[in-house]
Amino acid sequence: MKAWLIAITFLLLANVVKGQVGDSTIVSPVKDKKKYAFYPVVAYSPESKLNLGAIAFIVLDHEKKGETSEFYRPTSITPYVVFTTNKQILVKSEFDFFFKSGINLNFISRIYKYPDSYYGIGNDTDPEAYERYGNNYIQLVGQALKPLNSKVFYGLTFDLQYNDIQPDDGGMLEIQNPIGVSGGRNVGIGPAANYDSRNSTLYPRAGMLFKSSIGLYGRAIGGEYNYVTYNFDFRHYFELLGPKNILAYQFRANFITGDDVPFYKFNVMAGDNYLRGFDHRNVYMDRQSMYFQVEGRQDLFWRLGGVLFAGAGQVFDTFSELNAEDVRFVYGFGGRFQAMKDQKLNLRMDVGFTDNGQYAFYLSVREAF
Repeated sequence: MKAWLIAITFLLLANVVKGQVGDSTIVSPVKDKKKYAFYPVVAYSPESKLNLGAIAFIVLDHEKKGETSEFYRPTSITPYVVFTTNKQILVKSEFDFFFKSGINLNFISRIYKYPDSYYGIGNDTDPEAYERYGNNYIQLVGQALKPLNSKVFYGLTFDLQYNDIQPDDGGMLEIQNPIGVSGGRNVGIGPAANYDSRNSTLYPRAGMLFKSSIGLYGRAIGGEYNYVTYNFDFRHYFELLGPKNILAYQFRANFITGDDVPFYKFNVMAGDNYLRGFDHRNVYMDRQSMYFQVEGRQDLFWRLGGVLFAGAGQVFDTFSELNAEDVRFVYGFGGRFQAMKDQKLNLRMDVGFTDNGQYAFYLSVREAF
């Protein structure tokens, strides 16, 4: 993405935010403190041209005055929809429901009519050599967890996804012919366990989160592919120089076993919630991925904040291919706007750079981790 496009997008968002001065949050008078915030989305990129849409922030604070619960966490919902002048549609909603019993239902729904990019498989692909192909899909992915105590949760992970892929005639996908080139159904379910000592699920300032799960994908449960995924995600948050300055770091590892894995379900290390700075999230993809990232978060003034971040990671097929020379590095900075006056739920803008000359701009919601 060209630098002038990044500047234009920042200016467009600045105008949107300027129009919200005062308070965009509508607070319901009911006792369980429902809070809402709505914002327009305006952006531009070479791949999608003009982007127009809207995003909503919804927080449900069920704990009433005088009541306490060892399981208490607020429920949050963040739906958004984007239409582009390149005839693309993106509809996504993130749900994080916490019930009084402590049961947590956390999932993401996606409906995408969006072109995607294929660069090949492995850690040595060329960011300049890729194929644009049609990849329309729907997905419901998440976890249903029950508390063992106030910090330990256990339950199931699930992933339901259908892809309709349209590769170009004579393109990289047709020539390399990876598994999954015709799309199809992926259905997975398996055990999951979380340890969560964070002081907030919306914007942690202290504590740890460790998430682990195993996804069993197969024809026996309605899918078209057979494989197993293993996912580990560790995060730590703490105050560095006071309550307005937070240091957070994350280590994440995702592994796949089995020989019947569609290429579009391979692991990646790039993206708006992963290592930020690569031209596209699919530049490096393979069966296994590991990465580490660290981020310093600073409250500035009013409802604005800023971050500095850095990270390193690698994708690979087998552990014998792990090599320090193939590790990719990223670094960057970003701005934050608190969407709700009294809830730390942020809109974020990040610019990331890589050690091999790539850079990218991200406009998203919530923190990267």
